[in-house]
Amino acid sequence: MRDHLRRRIEALLEQRSQLKTDLDAVLAAPTAAGRDLTADEQRTFAEKRDAIRAVDADIDTARGQLADLEEEEKRAAAAAELRATLGTGRPTASAQVTSEPVTYFREGRHSYFLDLARAELGRGDGDGGHSAARDRLKRHAQELEVELPKRLARRDAAAHRALLGIEDGIDDRAAENAFERRVAPNRTDGQGGYFVPPLWMIDQYVDLPRAGRTIANAVRNMPLPGGTDSISLPKVSTGAATGVQTADGAAVTSQDLTDTSVTAPVRTIAGQQDVAMQLLDQSPISFDEVLFADLLADYNSKLDIQVVNGSGLAGQAKGILNTSGINSITYTDASPTLPEMWPAFAQSASQIATKRKLPALAHFMTPAVWYWMISQLDTNGRPLVQIDQAPAFNMAALQTGAVAEGPVGRVVLPNLLDGNIPSNLGAGSNETRIITARTSDLYLWEGTTRTRVLQEVLSGTLQVRFQLWAYFAFMADRRPESVSVISGTGVIPQPGF
Repeated sequence: MRDHLRRRIEALLEQRSQLKTDLDAVLAAPTAAGRDLTADEQRTFAEKRDAIRAVDADIDTARGQLADLEEEEKRAAAAAELRATLGTGRPTASAQVTSEPVTYFREGRHSYFLDLARAELGRGDGDGGHSAARDRLKRHAQELEVELPKRLARRDAAAHRALLGIEDGIDDRAAENAFERRVAPNRTDGQGGYFVPPLWMIDQYVDLPRAGRTIANAVRNMPLPGGTDSISLPKVSTGAATGVQTADGAAVTSQDLTDTSVTAPVRTIAGQQDVAMQLLDQSPISFDEVLFADLLADYNSKLDIQVVNGSGLAGQAKGILNTSGINSITYTDASPTLPEMWPAFAQSASQIATKRKLPALAHFMTPAVWYWMISQLDTNGRPLVQIDQAPAFNMAALQTGAVAEGPVGRVVLPNLLDGNIPSNLGAGSNETRIITARTSDLYLWEGTTRTRVLQEVLSGTLQVRFQLWAYFAFMADRRPESVSVISGTGVIPQPGF
């Protein structure tokens, strides 16, 4: 077992070295260029950093186990030597406490709670470190195995001695109740529970669930140029023309080309949080990392919402659902079924192919619509949506490996889930939308995500302000014919989904 632990520690150290190399590689390009990390680089950096921390925790655990094992072997060898010296030849069942002081006592230099924290967290160098703390806790447990029965015996003996003054003839029940008995200590606070402290695994905190940026990642992503507040593209509105020359020397077809332009304003998504300095100083983990990770997750969700449903007013981008000229497909049905919805998917793809002269690339819908679709059965009780490439006829195909966002299967085209598509639209404010798009025709320019920490602005109250922001521009009206939207009562999310 000892050799196994040593080999495991060596493997973990090698794994940590590789992760550190990968982490340095992520930082190399931004450092050389003198720029901030991009969103992808920040995500990669966080993943590598968290992986290194997890490996460090595994190394500490393995080292502690190895130290415990080696210490136990030393104790076993010492016990065997002692038995040989005494000539008894019999192992001792448990630790005996005679005149030797116990491990933890009121005037002792060891603290039970500090040792418990060191052993549980695997941290701390004081009083011999966490390895020595584990040894003391083990000795304490062995001492209690011996001492607690003795204490109970002494208590019962004292109680029976108190009965000697009671008249003869007292029955057993009276003798049992002749002295006060208290509740046995347990983990209830006030009955011994304060000696069993809670363990807060702060580094395993639960983050707030948010939808990601499925559609924002699917459209064409480009870096946002600096030094501008809008991006404009020229667009041909009337094209030149050719035609058959009716005869030699006859007039050649001629048509003047005209143009227009489309513009996407540069918008800002920003967020901030004021934090007490005491929280930053006293928290055992880096709370600023928790805060910036939460701000970044919300930024990604808000960017996707702008791409999907931005109004184009009050500082918002103009999103897909608010763009003029997109193809509209209506599916009205109070009791929708997948076979009845099927033509709407085909129509949405056909409209794009007909008008754009190139095929659509994907459908986007909410998880509620997709999981309702895969629940649909045929007249024989078989699912209409079956595993991709299954031999049976599939109306739609389900990819193996379920996800809550991103690609999940096919319905005519690849199907992706996006939790930011609204579900409060339509006359009843209860409809969602299914978006079909040639995503390469939709442009998203995104700047580097920026962060800063401001101490002076809140110094009078001993607080620190954390800020995160980024600039972006989105252009859905470059080719509105590249988008189809399915609407109507048939896309109301069904109960239970």
